[in-house]
Amino acid sequence: MTGVFAITFDTELIWGSFDHVSPRDFNKRYPEIRRTIRSILELLERYEIVATWAVVGHLFLDSCQRDDAGLAHPELVRPAQSWRAGDWYALDPCTDRRRDPLWYGDDVLDELLAARPAQEIACHSFGHALYGDLAMTPEAARSDVEACVAVAAARGITLRSFVFPRNREGHHELLRDAGFRAYRGADPAWHGRIQGRAGRLAHLLDQAAGFAPPVSRPHERLPGLWNVPGSTLLMEHTGLRRIVSRRARLRKVRLGLRRAAESNSVFHLWTHPFNLASDRRYMISTLDAILHEAAEARREGRVVIEPMAAIPDRFA
Repeated sequence: MTGVFAITFDTELIWGSFDHVSPRDFNKRYPEIRRTIRSILELLERYEIVATWAVVGHLFLDSCQRDDAGLAHPELVRPAQSWRAGDWYALDPCTDRRRDPLWYGDDVLDELLAARPAQEIACHSFGHALYGDLAMTPEAARSDVEACVAVAAARGITLRSFVFPRNREGHHELLRDAGFRAYRGADPAWHGRIQGRAGRLAHLLDQAAGFAPPVSRPHERLPGLWNVPGSTLLMEHTGLRRIVSRRARLRKVRLGLRRAAESNSVFHLWTHPFNLASDRRYMISTLDAILHEAAEARREGRVVIEPMAAIPDRFA
């Protein structure tokens, strides 16, 4: 039997963190993030692996500006969130990449498009509002999706895969209507049922012990829209997370590849470039070892390696 290995990079720069981390602190915590992205692409080229890069739509831009009333992106229906009051785009600097490089990423997109082998560019929403939040209206979600499709089309990109911000799922029918083929569903991990601080500790325990990750067979959530669930996060190497050894990380990957091969399922590893920028040399070296394992499994015929958009065809 043959399994599938997929790896997804949620590419958001400051957009996934601006509600709790300032740009200054983000840069201190995750230095050299653009250099990290280049290092990832070099490894993918070395191992001839096509990954999925789920990019926040605002990063397609090199600049933006406020309207006469001082509103950022007035064309968008404002995404309300139950956990955060005020205008979602209030902190958008509305400047350009030179002045505020964490908010704009047209140069990152250029590198992704120039990469070999060609990488999949996927969608991670326009501004990282949570689709699964009860306050996120269909109108706001539709506006967000349409903005993503438009900025991608302007670069000649057709979006086929979607990753929900913070894995909070919602408004699936809008994805199908916009032409998306696949999305990454939440990891069906044992610790996912545990809430709050206990859940975070359970997740850390799972990583530190190198427990076997879940693998899944994708399924059609709606006609034409497939759920390709995640399996495990490649966690950053800071603070308490330093107890997660490279040996444990590689054990989890080996077990995931084995499980996928034995059950004709998908082992779907995901992370963020900033997770790797947290300790760049250590994490890039770890990713190198992980991709080597995946490439060896492919060489032996145990798995194929696919981007998200290609996976549904193997299970339809």
